Parts: sequence; structure tokens; C-alpha cells
Amino acid sequence: YIWPSPYDILEDAYVLSSGFGSDGTVDEVTPCSLSPAGGAILGRQNTAEWLRTAYHDMATHDAATGLGGLDGSIQFETDRPENIGTAMNTTVQFFGPLQSRRASFADRLALGVVLAIKNCDGPAIPYRAGRIDATEAGAPGVPQPEQSLETHVTAFARQGFNLTEMIGLVACGHTVGGVHEVDFPQTVQGAITTDNPEGVVHFDDTFDVYDNHMCAQYINGTSTDPLVVGFNTTTNSDARIFSADGNHTMQSFATDPDFFLSRCGALLERMLNAVPAAVTLSDVIEPLEVKPHKLRLFFTSTGGLTLSGNIRIFGTSPVAAAADPADMPVTLVWTDRKAGKNANYSTAGTSSPFMAATSLWGAVQLFSVSTPIDPSTGISSFVVNWAYNSQLALTTSDNGGSGFPIQDVVLFQPVKSCHG
Repeated sequence: YIWPSPYDILEDAYVLSSGFGSDGTVDEVTPCSLSPAGGAILGRQNTAEWLRTAYHDMATHDAATGLGGLDGSIQFETDRPENIGTAMNTTVQFFGPLQSRRASFADRLALGVVLAIKNCDGPAIPYRAGRIDATEAGAPGVPQPEQSLETHVTAFARQGFNLTEMIGLVACGHTVGGVHEVDFPQTVQGAITTDNPEGVVHFDDTFDVYDNHMCAQYINGTSTDPLVVGFNTTTNSDARIFSADGNHTMQSFATDPDFFLSRCGALLERMLNAVPAAVTLSDVIEPLEVKPHKLRLFFTSTGGLTLSGNIRIFGTSPVAAAADPADMPVTLVWTDRKAGKNANYSTAGTSSPFMAATSLWGAVQLFSVSTPIDPSTGISSFVVNWAYNSQLALTTSDNGGSGFPIQDVVLFQPVKSCHG
């Protein structure tokens, strides 16, 4: 897309995984086994809880009527028996403060799932933004483990998934996490210990890696999934679902790890994109190669103008991965208020260890810029000339051809604002 965009905040959160400029989302699922409160709550797993919360939010979707879906209504539904446990509340408490006018709770939750799955060695799920938060609870109808196979087939069909897709979506959701005895004593018993206060029994032997082990263990008869081999056959819903097509889908998952990841990526993308019919999602958000980051134009105490902020550079090539920010030439070149150019209209970006950042999707570097702007000539746009090292020819990034726009008519004064 072209900067600025309504989705700039979400694109930054997508690209900046940790370090300078990140919002902490990926830190909350690193390592993949991390539990809430920075790991303080034993037995819990944020990745699994975010994924479960997203499905439970989406489960209100009715594909025929276009009502419900991933719309943040889960915020009003955490006291329902079908949403038992504290996972939903903990997830809402984490993502709630991250929502804003430009980033709905539903968009934040969906992005959290995309980042968490990728961080756990799972598939890269294409991410779209534009979800609109509901203002009240949606219709109930999350499938429950004690229900019949026929009931589950009907519920998933309402959501827009056929039998094969239902099997896949359940398998894709149950490769991380497990079942908690404190929430489901009718399914798990005798698992609570000092080291496992919630009595968690994991779905497979690699609960903290997004892989096909759960499927392989199911097929080879070594499953630990409490919803497959639990003492209470009434709640063995995974066993009923997985065998609904004669184990064909699970067999294909068990024998081909790459197919499992590919199929899960596609199914989870559909799950995250199941939104009310009145909502139109954005195009898939792809990281911008060069992007302004927290760039501001403001008046100084002496009446001058200062342009200050950062330039973010992202890439996926080997050259990008090997780049040393200290050897990367980065120059911001601007045009004045009347689109005029001048040899003095430029400033160099500088890097520092303090600005180090990482991305799940490639290599990212940030450079600070700060320069006075003559109020009499002003500024209207800029381009960035840069290269991954000083031996390479410079690339000019011009935001699709028109430059990065910046207006000098109405300015936000950070020192005069409580939001500065």
C-alpha cells in the first residue's frame, strides 16, 4: 500500500516483532510455550489461548446470513459456559489496550494469532485488516466436546466449513496447548500437581511447536490428546471428528508435515477472515520496503520547524539479512512547500544499537532522522535514498512515485500535549 495508510499501526505491529518500535505482541509468545503474565502462570500457553479465543470469537459466524464472525464480540461473551476458563479474559486483557481508532480489537486478535503461529514455526498466514468490533455479544454456538458428531458438523457448516475442513481446522487448532483439568474435570482427572496447578494435559509431545505431531501420534496409536483417548468417551470429540472421513485427512497430515502446515495456513486464514458480511477487509498487508516510522514535524521553542523520527527499512534478501546498519547509507531528501528542490534539502539517517529490531518475516533496520526545516519554504514530501551497504548503488524509495507526503499547515505539538 501507499503511506500513509489507515493500517500503518497494524503494518508496524506485523513487521516489528521485537526490539525498537515493537508493541510487545511477539514477546508475549516468546518462547512459544510462554504463559500469561510473562510466564508466571504455570501450565498456560498464550499461543494456544489466543488461537482458542479467535476461534471462539469467530464461531458465532453464520455464513448464510452474513451475521457474526471474528468481530471482537468475545469481549462480551467470556462468562458463557461455552467459553469456560480464564484464557478468554486474559487474552482480552492483553489485546484490549492495543486497540485504537485505527486498530480494532478483532484486528489485533487476528494479527496476534498470525504472529503467534509464525513464531511457533507454523505457516505464514496472510493478514488482512479492517475488522469492525461488535458492540454486544453475538449468538452462542461454540462446539462443545460432549456434543455429537452430527452437532459439530452442523455447527462448522454454519460457520462455512465442510466436514473435511472441520477435521482440518480442529487438527490445526489442537497442535498447540492442551486441556485443563480445572476447566474440564469431566475430560481430565488426576493431572493437578504443584508444578501443574491447572492440570494441563497436552494434545501432543510438541505442544510448543506448530507441527503435525498430534496428527502422527493419532494415526500411530500413541496419542495423548485428552479429547481422543480421554477416560470419558462422551467428551472424546476429537476422536469422533478425526475419524469422520475414515481418518483420510489425519493420515494425509500425519505423513506430510509440509502439507499439514500449508493446509493449516489456508484454513486459519479463512477462520480469521470469517467476518460479518457488512465488513470489507483490506488487501493482504505486505511489509513496506521503506517506511517512515513515528515521523513528526513540529515547532521548536524558538519558532523554527523540526522534522524528527525514524526511517524503517525491511527486506527478505540475503543482502538484507547480512546488512550492518552502521554501513548502510540512508538519506532523506525533501521538496519544499512549492515542490521546489535544493541541494540543502537533505539529512542523513543514523543507526544505533538502541534501535535494533527483529522481524519474523525478514530483516529490519531503523534509522533516526532529525533536521530543521525553514518555515518560510516548508516541506511537502520526501524520498529516501539508501543501500544495504556503502559499496552498493543507492536505491530511491519514493512511495509509489509521488514521494512520502507530509504537510506543514496544521501541526501536532507533542510538548503541548499529554499524548506527546
